[in-house]
Amino acid sequence: MRNRFRQSALLSTGDAGNAAVEVAILAPLFITFLAGLLLVMRVQHGSAVVAQAAADAARHASIARTATQAHADATTSAMATLGGRGLHCRPTVQLDLSGFHHPVGQAGTVSARVTCVIRLADVALPGMPGSRTVIKTHRSPVDPYRGKTR
Repeated sequence: MRNRFRQSALLSTGDAGNAAVEVAILAPLFITFLAGLLLVMRVQHGSAVVAQAAADAARHASIARTATQAHADATTSAMATLGGRGLHCRPTVQLDLSGFHHPVGQAGTVSARVTCVIRLADVALPGMPGSRTVIKTHRSPVDPYRGKTR
């Protein structure tokens, strides 16, 4: 009976140290997976925020009375959207305000193109890019019966 207990005690301690080896093997894989997931989430969030900034810029440009006012309103709106949603990037806003040159009564559109370079360098794993450029464009119709200031 005594030998049976000793044998079972010896058999149960035969795995000593295996957990540490498993953790040493799996930890880098898990960290790499989490870093990749963080990278994908940051790019997706950035893409959604840039799309919203382009939509806001186009909308603000389309309700302005003049092309000059549209440019100022659209740029301010895009920057506010990017900053308000916590996206820290180097944005540029390009506007096509040709819809303002149509005579009153004719439909036209304005478009806003927002480009944002999202930094990814803090997800520091070898082989991952240091930044990602996200470009989104949105069009909005100009009110054909808008009042113009003189």
